[in-house]
Amino acid sequence: MIYIFLALIFYSVVIMFGTFAARLIDSVFAAAIENVISAILPILVVIPILNGKTIQNQKLGILIAITTGIGIAFFTIFLNKAYSQNKVAIVAPIVLGGSIFISAILSYFFFKEKISLFQGVGLTLLGIGLIFITYARFTGR
Repeated sequence: MIYIFLALIFYSVVIMFGTFAARLIDSVFAAAIENVISAILPILVVIPILNGKTIQNQKLGILIAITTGIGIAFFTIFLNKAYSQNKVAIVAPIVLGGSIFISAILSYFFFKEKISLFQGVGLTLLGIGLIFITYARFTGR
């Protein structure tokens, strides 16, 4: 559970820093810098851990990880572009709430994860909230 809260804290800080950077320099340039740093740091941490250990060659896992990296690169570019053109209070809920909503629904189908009644109510409220935020953005309310 600690990793969930650490991820929440770091991601919240990253949102604010990423927004600030995207408004000070070209948003794609900011995304490039962010992606380079976010690639180098894990490599520096992983290499000592993996030193001397046997790594099984899992082609599909490696291919999926590469595809995910490409997706993260585009996500960062589009997120920074969105932050440079919109308010954080609009972008963050739509992107973060929307990704929670979509990933929860897709995990039900792809990974056969169960969604409890309580979680279903939360997802429904999240979906309604996303509709309100999107409506407010497009109508200027």
